[in-house]
Amino acid sequence: MVNQELLKKLYDTAFTNEEKYGGCAQCTIGSVKTHLGGVSDNLFQAATALAGGVAASGNTCGACTAGILALGTFLGRDFENFGTEIGIENKNKVTEMGRKLLTKFESEYGSFKCSDIHEKLYGNIYRMYIPEEKEQFIAAGGHGENGCTMVCGKAAQWVAEILDEEGLLK
Repeated sequence: MVNQELLKKLYDTAFTNEEKYGGCAQCTIGSVKTHLGGVSDNLFQAATALAGGVAASGNTCGACTAGILALGTFLGRDFENFGTEIGIENKNKVTEMGRKLLTKFESEYGSFKCSDIHEKLYGNIYRMYIPEEKEQFIAAGGHGENGCTMVCGKAAQWVAEILDEEGLLK
């Protein structure tokens, strides 16, 4: 079982990152990087445009996508083993781990889609690429206590829980 203190740190860091800076994917993966390691600066940077459901499109939640990327850094198929048996085994295993994360999102929010999560949390769907709607999202509590800040915090915790279940958390 994951240490409760570690889970709190993961949650608090992701929450605070989202509250201060926005960008759910980087806020989530940044918390994993800070407390669990395994995440490169390049991967953190690459997560930039995943916010708002991938390029603000409202599709797969950026915190969820970042969580899956983070899981892959601990076991995913590397380039060196791309076509090997171990590479295929790792691909299959990390896909299974990713499914576990999706299931956690579905259980908590009814979906892993950003727009569906917005509707559940705020009663409205916000198109983050439209400045007026982004302002409405913030006014509705998007970066508040029960908003996407919470989603990021939970996603970071779930990554640690899944890694622990798989014996990959050090």
